[in-house]
Amino acid sequence: MFCIPRIRPICITKADWVNHRPNPRFAIYDPGTPQDEKDDVVLDKETRLVWERAPNAETKKWDAAILYSYTKTVAGRKGWRLPTIEELLSLVDPTQSDPTLPVGHPFINIKLDRFYWSSTLGMSSLPEYSWGYDFSNADTSNCLKSNKYYVWLVRGGYGHDYPY
Repeated sequence: MFCIPRIRPICITKADWVNHRPNPRFAIYDPGTPQDEKDDVVLDKETRLVWERAPNAETKKWDAAILYSYTKTVAGRKGWRLPTIEELLSLVDPTQSDPTLPVGHPFINIKLDRFYWSSTLGMSSLPEYSWGYDFSNADTSNCLKSNKYYVWLVRGGYGHDYPY
């Protein structure tokens, strides 16, 4: 058995090790909440962004997702937001046959067969559209904000309203 050192170690049996080799691009921060991985965050060392390790499993309309980010506390921190489309796409590994998250990523509760919102407004002149990413078919889409999709929050970086 191999244990990844942390405040609350992750232990992996030898048989599972091949499929669960940690990716050095990511670092998990565990604030010490016993048995609650929903409060863990992940630092992406490549982009220096901090992501929720276990996003909420509920879908939300775009406006509700923005409001949700303003009230969210993860690892004892506020300041969460929807990622820009570029930030969301930075998590995708294009070397995979089906572009998806990198091998050995530490995220849990990610719906890889579903669509996730970004804060990036749509290219059309209509204000009711926003961009998002569909992990099921590696598709970046411009969708109606009134649709309900998944939300994966991030901290750091510039956000959708930079430089205003």
